[in-house]
Amino acid sequence: MNKNDPKVLIYGASGYTGKLVAERLARRGIPFYFAGRTKAKLEAALKVVEDRHGAPVDAQIAVASNTHDELMPLFDKVDVVINVSGPFMQIGWPIMECALKASCHYIDTTGEQDWTRGIQEKYGRAFAEKDLLLSPACSYMWTAGALAAEVVLETKGIDSLELVYQIDNALPSEASTKSFLRMQGNADSQFYLKQDEYVAWPNDQGYDVVVPHRMNCYRALPWGGACEPVWFKQDPRVINCKVLTAFGDEMVNDILVVINDFNNRAAGLSIEEREALTNEIGDGLATGEPEPDTPNVGRSMIVCYGQGKQGNRTFCLSLTTPYCWTGEICAEAADRLLSGKLKAVGFQSAAVAFGHRELLESFHELGYCNLPY
Repeated sequence: MNKNDPKVLIYGASGYTGKLVAERLARRGIPFYFAGRTKAKLEAALKVVEDRHGAPVDAQIAVASNTHDELMPLFDKVDVVINVSGPFMQIGWPIMECALKASCHYIDTTGEQDWTRGIQEKYGRAFAEKDLLLSPACSYMWTAGALAAEVVLETKGIDSLELVYQIDNALPSEASTKSFLRMQGNADSQFYLKQDEYVAWPNDQGYDVVVPHRMNCYRALPWGGACEPVWFKQDPRVINCKVLTAFGDEMVNDILVVINDFNNRAAGLSIEEREALTNEIGDGLATGEPEPDTPNVGRSMIVCYGQGKQGNRTFCLSLTTPYCWTGEICAEAADRLLSGKLKAVGFQSAAVAFGHRELLESFHELGYCNLPY
């Protein structure tokens, strides 16, 4: 093995999120493998990355299906695997297993709560025993909420969290749409935390939420339940945690129509048939790959309301370009892992793995977000 070979690998790199991650790694001067199943797609995607970057990037294309035999020779070369291929619950298991076997830190951009719970239960201890990081959802959803929540939890005695993601001009990719529909479409796959136990959200109900600094209420959905309830279930400070997402009333109302239709069509279907149906619906909703979001259009507010027996605290995290920020989170995580700046091993949110204050300071300097008061 050449000592100058890349130590970071992006799997599923030709997609929307993969290109965003690659661009941010290139800006930091971090070489990487640009990996996926189809060489032609990878070549075309890497050309897009180079055009956006404005220069050649230090990347090597690697073709591999998500099977043990094809992944292991690649994973044996690297220290960090960034998995951006979804729906994760459907295709992610071989990637996870090979990362552990090859002793790689594993991060991904999932938004799928059941995937997050599954890898925690099956692999959390194993990664910790090897001093490796297992950090799903290194992405806008759901790292932004974890960062905001950690700020609120600095106040002693806070034990209950309610979070709202409010997004202007949301532009979900095809893979994201499929991932979230498969969760939103199943009543038993999206949960909040109540008295340290998981409780299922109904899948066909919207909620009215209040967002500080905005004049109107918003309609919101559980949108898969989020990963914050999973991370905080292992945290002795927290006994209650709810997360809702507001994309804009028109989009939320349209999704509820789709879910009601799904509920009618899915009656009596097996789990496999239900997931095939959500994929079919996702294909029908897809409008192609969106352009990267821009600061004047892509804005978000993540609000964390914290309450305890003797006090409360609220933190509003203002954020620009949440989709591009997903690429930045992965690049920041990879940079810190390669630099030996990991604070906690095993199954962890990025906020705990690298320190929420440290991450917020870095992202603030890059122009993405505000700092806590």
